[in-house]
Amino acid sequence: MLKPYKDPYGYRKLLAYQKAEELQLRCNQLTHLFPKTKTLYDLADQMDRSARSGKQNIVEGWRRNTTKEYYDFLGFCIGAIAELEEDCNDIWRGVYRDLTEIKGIMGEIGLKGSAEMGEREIKGAAEMEERGTRETADMGEMGNSMNCKIALTVSDNPLNQKIASTVSDNPLTPLNPFPPFDIEKLKFYPLDENLPPVVKLKLRCKELNFMLHRIQESLLIKMDQEKTLPTKDKVRMHENQRKDFEDVEGKILEQYGFEKLENGQVVKREM
Repeated sequence: MLKPYKDPYGYRKLLAYQKAEELQLRCNQLTHLFPKTKTLYDLADQMDRSARSGKQNIVEGWRRNTTKEYYDFLGFCIGAIAELEEDCNDIWRGVYRDLTEIKGIMGEIGLKGSAEMGEREIKGAAEMEERGTRETADMGEMGNSMNCKIALTVSDNPLNQKIASTVSDNPLTPLNPFPPFDIEKLKFYPLDENLPPVVKLKLRCKELNFMLHRIQESLLIKMDQEKTLPTKDKVRMHENQRKDFEDVEGKILEQYGFEKLENGQVVKREM
């Protein structure tokens, strides 16, 4: 079924589109700091393309003729943003070692203000003082240098103190140059501005995809009402609705001390 006429530029009023615009800008600001090596140049280009694809697919889907096409293009958008989020995960895990020291990417954990600033290693107490860090007598061997750098760059930021506090208890590895810090448990709203830039970019991706999934759900309901929803999508939608209902029902029964048996009977929960 053709979509009814609407403002061809109405997508600009969508919060999801506005978030996609902001995401693209933040991504470009981040990738601009990448060193100009071939691997990182390709990574920066791919991340910028993913961010752009996320925004542009919202536009193209909005301008398409049918609700189903709009739904499909939002799916393309979700895929592109998910790819960008995974790139952020790789950067945070230390897959790209040349990025681990850049302050504009890793926050206070990174020692360099940009890819071109300073030497790779800390050269002395004077340089440490300029960064507002405490002195250290000896950086030790190369294998321990990253561990020392993290300890030296702890500021008054509670987040940085939390990360650095686990250094001694959690040995670092090539794919984990920073102490374990479960970014998957962080909330994307409200966004903590004290987080490292790459983590904030990841959370912006999660927020945008959350919104896009919600829009898709509303489009499924709309197509179901219009009798234009494909059978397989209709079955999947109704199955998801059934599961959601069962989850809510289960929580209510548990709250009042009941449980539902496999035969559908509701009984008092045994203590």
